[in-house]
Amino acid sequence: METKAKWLWKKTLTENFFETFAISYQLSIVTREPLLEEQLIRALTICQRKVLPLRTCYGERDGETWLREMTQEIVDFELLSDDEKNEDLHRRLHGYNFNTQTGPLWCVKLRRDSHSSPECVFSEEVPGFPHKYSLFLGINHAITDGTSNVIICGFLIQILEDVLFGKEINDKEQLGVFISDEKTNKVKQEQVAVVKGNPELQRTLIKDWQVLQERRSIHKAIFKGVGEKKARTAFLTQSLDAETTAAFIKRCRVEGVTVNSAFTAVCNFAMVDLLVSGGLEQDSYSIQSTHVLNTRRYWEDGTSQYLGCHISLLSGILETPRNFGENFWKHVKPINEEFQMKFKSAYSLQLEGVKELVSETPDFDPTYEFEFCLTNMGLLSKSMTEGGDHVRAVHLLRTVDLNDVSCIYNNFLHTLNRRLTHTLVYNTSLATSHMAKLFCERAFHYLQASLKI
Repeated sequence: METKAKWLWKKTLTENFFETFAISYQLSIVTREPLLEEQLIRALTICQRKVLPLRTCYGERDGETWLREMTQEIVDFELLSDDEKNEDLHRRLHGYNFNTQTGPLWCVKLRRDSHSSPECVFSEEVPGFPHKYSLFLGINHAITDGTSNVIICGFLIQILEDVLFGKEINDKEQLGVFISDEKTNKVKQEQVAVVKGNPELQRTLIKDWQVLQERRSIHKAIFKGVGEKKARTAFLTQSLDAETTAAFIKRCRVEGVTVNSAFTAVCNFAMVDLLVSGGLEQDSYSIQSTHVLNTRRYWEDGTSQYLGCHISLLSGILETPRNFGENFWKHVKPINEEFQMKFKSAYSLQLEGVKELVSETPDFDPTYEFEFCLTNMGLLSKSMTEGGDHVRAVHLLRTVDLNDVSCIYNNFLHTLNRRLTHTLVYNTSLATSHMAKLFCERAFHYLQASLKI
C-alpha cells in the first residue's frame, strides 16, 4: 500500500560527507532451532516499521535533496548460498546500488554457517544454540553512524527473539528517535562563539589547523606506488580471547587510561614497524591518526535513544619512539591526557569553527593525510541487546568502503561477547596485503606485550 510522502529534513553536509563510505556489517548469530527465511523476513519487516531510518529514502523538494519516509513498504532481503565468501559479500555491499528515491537505504543478506567453515568468523560452540548464521547488513552511511547501527542490530536481535518465541509484537510503537545533526550544529555554533571570544584559544586553534593543512602522510611518501592501480577495499580481522580481553581492559583501568588511548599507542608502534620495513629508520616518529568521535556526548539531554549520523573526526599527531619497551604505559598517559582534553573541550567542533578564519590550501586536500583512522565502539552490550533464549548475537565484523577516498587504513575496534575484535580495513591502491598483515600482527603483538610490563 502506497502512502503520502512525509518529508523529514534537507540533506545535511554531514550526511553528504559520510555517504561516500558505504557500510557493511557481518553479524554472527546462533539459534536454538533452525532459522526459517520467513521468520527473519517477518523480523526485518517489523524492525523497519518500528525504526524510522530503515524506512527513509531521498526525494527532490524545491530543487534540493531531502530525506523523507518511504511511500511503500519494501524489505531488501536475500538468502545466500552457504559457500559465498565473506570478502566477496562485503565487497558487494560496499558497491550496493540502493534505490535512493524509493528506498530502502539498507539491505540484509542471510548465510547459513557451519562451525568448520573457513568463512565462519566465530567458530566456538555455544551450548544449546547449535545453528549458526551470518547476517550481512549494508546501509547508507548518510542515515546512520556506528552507534545507530549497533543499536539497530540490537533492535533486530530483540525483535527476532520475540518472533522466534511467538510473542505478539506492536509494530506501531517506535524504537529510537531519528534526527538530523541539528543538536550537533547548535553545540558547534556555541563553540564558534567561544573561539571568537577568546583570542588566545583562536590563535592556538588556527595554528593547529594550519599544521594539519600542511601535513603529508609519511606512509604514502615511503610506500609510493606499492598498491594496485585500481583501488579495492580489503580487510583483516582478529579477536582476542575473553581472558586476554579482560586483562587488557583491567590493565587500562589500573593505569588510568582508556582502551582507546592504549590501542592508539599500540597502532602507533605497529605503524612505526611498518615504516621501518619501508626503509625509514629514525629515533622517533610523528604519527598522525584520525578518530571517529560520537558527537552525542556534547548534547545536553539523554543520548542513547537518538539515531542518525552524528559523528565528527578528531585528528592528532603523536610522537612515538622507535622501540617499544618498559615505558609503554608511561607513553600512553600523555596520549590519554590529550585525548581527554580534546574530548571534553569539544576540540573537533572548535576546530571546525576556525575554518572561516583561515585560508585553506586550494590545490590539495589534506583530509586523508593521516596514517590510520580508528573508530572504537567500546563495549557493544551497552548499546545493543545480545539476545535471549532463542537467538544470540556472538560476533560483529564492521567494515567500510574506501574505494573512493585516499584513506590507507581504517581500524574498527569493539568488544562483544567478552572478546575484543579488531578489524583493519585497507585501500589496496595504497597498501599491500603483506603490509596490512604486518600492521595487524604487530598491533596485537604490542597489545599482548603491554600486559607483561
